[in-house]
Amino acid sequence: MSAPLERIQQVRTSVLPSQTTPEQRFWRAYKTPLLVKEHGAITHISFCQSGAHDFAVTSGARVQIFSARTRQVIRTIARFKDTAYSGQFRPDGKLLVAGDATGLIQVFDTKSRSILLTLNPTNQATHVTSFHPKTLTTLLSGSDDQTLRLWDITSSEPTSVFRSHSDYIRAASFLSAASDNVVTGCYDGIVRVFDPRTPDIPTLSLSHGAPVEAVLPLTGTTVLSAGGPSVKVWDLVAGKLVKDLGNFQKTVTSLHIGGTGGSPSGANAVLAGGLDGHVKVFDTTTWEVSFGWKFGDAVLATAISPDQKHFVTGLTSGVLSIRTRKTEPRVKQGVKQTKSGNFARMIRGADYKGENEHQILIDDERRSRSKKLHQFERHLNAFRWREALDAAFAPGMAPELTITVLDELKRRGKVRISLAGRDEGQLEPLVKWAVRNIDDFRNVEVVADWTACVADMYAAVIEKSPVLEALVSELRQKLIRQIEIARDARRLEGMLEMLIQSH
Repeated sequence: MSAPLERIQQVRTSVLPSQTTPEQRFWRAYKTPLLVKEHGAITHISFCQSGAHDFAVTSGARVQIFSARTRQVIRTIARFKDTAYSGQFRPDGKLLVAGDATGLIQVFDTKSRSILLTLNPTNQATHVTSFHPKTLTTLLSGSDDQTLRLWDITSSEPTSVFRSHSDYIRAASFLSAASDNVVTGCYDGIVRVFDPRTPDIPTLSLSHGAPVEAVLPLTGTTVLSAGGPSVKVWDLVAGKLVKDLGNFQKTVTSLHIGGTGGSPSGANAVLAGGLDGHVKVFDTTTWEVSFGWKFGDAVLATAISPDQKHFVTGLTSGVLSIRTRKTEPRVKQGVKQTKSGNFARMIRGADYKGENEHQILIDDERRSRSKKLHQFERHLNAFRWREALDAAFAPGMAPELTITVLDELKRRGKVRISLAGRDEGQLEPLVKWAVRNIDDFRNVEVVADWTACVADMYAAVIEKSPVLEALVSELRQKLIRQIEIARDARRLEGMLEMLIQSH
């Protein structure tokens, strides 16, 4: 009785290092984009810091509140006489403040949309409004009259007025939740830090060098400012520039911190959007760009939810882009859920494995012998070497199986036999495969062996075939490029060795 044929062992190539970083995989998870067309340019996006993290979108003469669960509009606030600006939630989510082009400041109840407070400090547009992150009765406003004001919503008069600006105020924020200090960005190109106890003179002034469109307090001592084609990082303690991020082609219009919960990849990131249509993610540890998106129009506002579930961008064309990350399953895999009594009765006995019955052992050898063979295995077992080589380049063949066939033919000494008697059309798949795989160091030896045999056996055919000659020329150029890369790597290795020895 003859011994059963052994199956050909598939070649296991070494696993290459991942081409993407954990940060890139985190940001790429924002998929399933939803596009919403608004009537005007979207100038501001604000996420609620509590509850389900609904978000308010300011566009035209209205502020729309979107549900974080359904990504649909649940409330529309349209009680403005002119273009609305800076619709911002209070941290508890119960109130929303917004300014408009007439200078009016209004505070709304987010549930009933009723106006709770109206302030009219100026006749010029109020572009900046914001609540204090901790003191819920304090808010700030910045207008085109070059004045920043602090308000207590229980009073109709400002508690502090800052008049040191010399141009329009386009950005302002409380420096931290632990103090009432304010940082502002102005079109005169100066970033100012104010203490409400001395409102006449700023405690610190920093020159950005371009009209400031946005400011972002990162910590109590670090502030980012955006203006022109750059984002600058400032150290408030030393009063100096830490980093100038000039990664944009046009004006940067918005800054946002990458969330406070979820993955550390988002918590240690700052998002910056600009008029060039790019939103770029900066790693706060190295200040390098770790990821980015390209939109079809200029970006005016961008924000990410505190739980890092939604990433929302507003464009000048009025298009609102909402991208959502997939959340973790509520029930861990492998944990059985409790079923109703009817369902349990219906499937009872399904988990019974026959523990109390006789078990019959199945011959593992017979089972493995009955497994379906690959096409190339049947050709090899029948000594059809030409057909086995053709099967290696069949459409849909896995790269590992192609290497397996070529190695097996080489091991059996049938390389020249499998290549014999071929024409231009039959050689083309092999040469094309060699061109595609010469860049992979794991396949260099196999490519070299087979292409050497082809060049030795079919040099005359290659000279007469324009297709094969072009493929061989491309293979030669790729090989020269790889040799140059290897030489550069050796030079770099020598330099590093000299540096290590010198230290």
